[in-house]
Amino acid sequence: MARTLVLLFLLLPALAQTALAPLREHPLARQAQSYLEAARKALLAQESPVALNLQAGHARLGYACAPEALCQNLPESASNLTLALVLTPFPFGDVADGLERARIALRRAELGYRRALTALQAQAVAAYGRYQEALLGEKLALKGVELAQAALEAARKRQANPRELREAELALKEAEARLEEARRGVALAERAALGLVDLEAPLPGIPLPKGGAYLQVEEARLGVLEAQIAYQSALRNLLPRLDVSYLRYPSGNDTLALSLSSRTLQPTLSYTRQDPARPATQVPGVGSYRSVEELRLSLSLTLSPGLLQGLEAAEAQLKGAQEALRAAEEQARLQEETLRNAVRSAEAALALAELRLEGEKKALEEVQKRLELGLESALALRRAELSLMQAELSLLQAQNGLRNRVMELYQLYGEILEVNP
Repeated sequence: MARTLVLLFLLLPALAQTALAPLREHPLARQAQSYLEAARKALLAQESPVALNLQAGHARLGYACAPEALCQNLPESASNLTLALVLTPFPFGDVADGLERARIALRRAELGYRRALTALQAQAVAAYGRYQEALLGEKLALKGVELAQAALEAARKRQANPRELREAELALKEAEARLEEARRGVALAERAALGLVDLEAPLPGIPLPKGGAYLQVEEARLGVLEAQIAYQSALRNLLPRLDVSYLRYPSGNDTLALSLSSRTLQPTLSYTRQDPARPATQVPGVGSYRSVEELRLSLSLTLSPGLLQGLEAAEAQLKGAQEALRAAEEQARLQEETLRNAVRSAEAALALAELRLEGEKKALEEVQKRLELGLESALALRRAELSLMQAELSLLQAQNGLRNRVMELYQLYGEILEVNP
């Protein structure tokens, strides 16, 4: 329960300070939050120590009397009202099963919330990265158009042959087409990020997750718990059931009762008011008597092939859930190793991209110095600037690739990215 409150009230306000703020209002996040709240309320309902039950009945009566005059003294209707108080001093049997199922449902809802939010966070981070790449790609395409225009002007100035002019003109058209495509890419990336991420706010830092239990393993473990409850319930169906009741009759109209069943061990206190009153039992020639108290004991035992088959089915279901848990553990370990290898590869690619960027910066500086000495043309400077932007795009892609791989690890653990405002 404490985890649930922390999840709902501490995490989401922190998201408001960063680019991930829109996730608070995302339909999938709100849906998962609603399911979590519903499961919490259902558990509180199961944990209630007392329940009040009210029953009322009314009947119209008809008689066949001999002689007929006897019917005139008989009541035409009967009614009753019962008020029962069901107490749960401690969970047992079917009640304990219901309470445990409610706890499992709450835990499953919590895992579902974590799964939904980590998936949304991964989508948001990826959308943010794609938008940044699209913006830089647009700048790169614009620089390519400028370079193609400069190359065409240079060809015209030196009076290049017709073939070279046609190639330069074609290169310009291709660069302009790439620019239009890049602009469409920016618009698409912006629409894809709508509702997921604030493109104007800073993206929070994304460290490696702390790790821990795998989300899919936790879900499989809940399946084992549910199968165990079903097996225990099927086993109890083979046991005899004992019901004990004590009834007290203060008057012919009133009944006080205390009952207890071996299936739940829930004491039930009830009061019944009926009209007309119970008539006293007549003993001809002696008098009459009326019951004042009563103790009832009932024992029932049901044996059928269906109950045995139900027990076997529950046992098979339990074995299947246990095997599913083992499979989930093996799959999660393999997935973790794969993802961590991918993170290491992304880190290596990022290091290479940084080296390439440093090299392009130095190359641009060298071209600028040669240009000042008259040893290089303005066209060579534009080419160096274009190469630098390409290196910047490669670096951005490497950074986004690393963030995406790390977010996949967050999804594996079901660990929500904590944001420090």
